[in-house]
Amino acid sequence: MASGRALRGSCHCGRNQYIVQIPSGANESAQILFDSTTDQRVSSAAPLSAFLRVPLSWYHSQVFPFFPDESRVSIRRVYSTPDEHNAMRQFCGFCGTPLTYWSEEPRSEADYIRLTLGSLLAEDLRDLEDLGLVPDESEDRMDIVPTSSSNQSSQLAGRDIAGVPWFENMIIGSRLGNTHTTKAIRESRNGRVRIEYEITEWTEGDAAGNAAGDEAEDASDSTSSGKRKRRETDVGGGGDTA
Repeated sequence: MASGRALRGSCHCGRNQYIVQIPSGANESAQILFDSTTDQRVSSAAPLSAFLRVPLSWYHSQVFPFFPDESRVSIRRVYSTPDEHNAMRQFCGFCGTPLTYWSEEPRSEADYIRLTLGSLLAEDLRDLEDLGLVPDESEDRMDIVPTSSSNQSSQLAGRDIAGVPWFENMIIGSRLGNTHTTKAIRESRNGRVRIEYEITEWTEGDAAGNAAGDEAEDASDSTSSGKRKRRETDVGGGGDTA
């Protein structure tokens, strides 16, 4: 990284926004971290949590209330579980987006903060590879923790729904790579009609699934046909006897 770089992020509604100011030449202190521990899994309601771990001094946040009765406390909520009394999680009190995770256990970890990868703006999320934060295939720097206020001026631009190529490349060939999701938004010229849609495609195993479905359907038809023929035989036989 040639010069200082700012990474931007926000919650879904935009009330919580933050900037990570990376000093020049200090990107080695940042780290992408995947965490599958039980506490993270339950808190994020996902089997794998993804974070950008940075020094706490790089992180600068601000809240933007949309209405006069919205307080800072109601916008940025802090939660600590009884099992994690040395840790705090921040999330948006309105849209519910998980934002950060901070812990002072071990003590050295208190100087860092974890930011949820999904809360970064899409363009900055894609830039993580250019910043050298995504390891090459020959490297192994990505740690996986094993299981054990004007509204208009405050809005962040660029929160699109495009994919993240470096992450998609990571899951190619894995079971996660069997699915492909496309999302898009269409809006009429006058802005009165807005359509959002999502298409999920299964790219592997369709043929086997279809074949199995066809065999099951054929078996069902055969069974039904056999029953029908037996009923016809019984009726015919009864008629002949009568």
